[in-house]
Amino acid sequence: MNSPDPSARAHPNPSATLDQAIQSDALDCVMCGICVPHCPTFSLTHNEADGPRGRISLLLGISQGGLTPDADVSRHLDTCLTCRACETVCPSGVAYGRLIDNGRARLAHESAPATRPQAEARVWRLLRDQLLTRRRRLGTAWQAYRVMQRLGLGGVARRLAGPIGRALPRQLTHTTPQQTPSHELPPSRGRVGLFIGCTGAAMNAPAVAAARAAITAFGYQPVIPGDQGCCGAMHAHGGEPDAASQQRERNAAVFKAVGVDEVIVVGTACTAELTALQASHGLKVREITEWLLGREPEEWPRLARLDHRVALHTPCSQRNHLAQPDASRRLLESIPGLELLEIDGNARCCGAAGMQVLLYPEQAERLREPKLESIERLAPDVVVSANVGCATHLAAGANQVVKQPVELLAESIAAAKD
Repeated sequence: MNSPDPSARAHPNPSATLDQAIQSDALDCVMCGICVPHCPTFSLTHNEADGPRGRISLLLGISQGGLTPDADVSRHLDTCLTCRACETVCPSGVAYGRLIDNGRARLAHESAPATRPQAEARVWRLLRDQLLTRRRRLGTAWQAYRVMQRLGLGGVARRLAGPIGRALPRQLTHTTPQQTPSHELPPSRGRVGLFIGCTGAAMNAPAVAAARAAITAFGYQPVIPGDQGCCGAMHAHGGEPDAASQQRERNAAVFKAVGVDEVIVVGTACTAELTALQASHGLKVREITEWLLGREPEEWPRLARLDHRVALHTPCSQRNHLAQPDASRRLLESIPGLELLEIDGNARCCGAAGMQVLLYPEQAERLREPKLESIERLAPDVVVSANVGCATHLAAGANQVVKQPVELLAESIAAAKD
């Protein structure tokens, strides 16, 4: 009799390990269907396989060996937005977000390319790894788009950019808040790390400048390590959990090296991905809106009145992942003069969902359409979203600038100094 291969014991089959994890979570589901009407993709197709219950059934069949995945099965699973609206209503507490991420990782091990997640295709991996997660490269590309926009060639740029051009905003923010002059700084209350992510030199640059100005005005020193990297969300949701973990570990090391134990994140999706560092590395991770709301009354600078009508969008990452659905509204309520308007259907995903807006643009645009109609009816001066992906997606469809809440706060702070 041949003895078992010791290398097999040392290196377990990753598919088998994922199958066990999938079954552990999937068997928590009692198939009650309460989640189904809350699923945005099910609302588009009314196909059971495009809802949480159907996707769990598919994953259970794959993990138990009763279902061989093919291109159709893969598409049903891959079009999930990971918005986790289903988790918020599930009476059984199914960890659906973890389940679908493990499911995509499981599909990534399939030999047939058609059954792997779309994000695993070579063209999308190159785009992600060579541009979308490279802050300086993305910043350079964004500046080129800004120049073309100023020259009246924005439409040409969007057409030349192919699938990315479809996701580019029609209007760009052209102003950034002024930094507080150093001689006016209040006594320092400490140093905090500032995570700016892949988009910090591109579409999120105005929000980063606003966050720096606001943190400084509150009496803290923002520390922005230049070698921080991607949070790993695109990898985690695209079937590459190990790559996502490596990204988080890199960022943990970077922020530990600069001597901060609190990291403020400009963006809700990156915050949701980096919160794992709280348990693993003792780094306190806070989204900028949440952090500002946690400041003591004596820390707040004087705020000037802003007479804006503001349409509020609530990202899924803020509502469902971070469980902070009212954070943006609460922050903006501190600014005198704002009229806050709620975009219809805020409880439903706008369709952006990280790379999904590029992988499945038709689905993303269909989910965005009701929100664009609501924005048109509300006719606000500005639209606000705490997630850069959602903000960019909305701005690509609306002839409207979309800002992060901290941008309005920084504007109010700067106006109070005039």
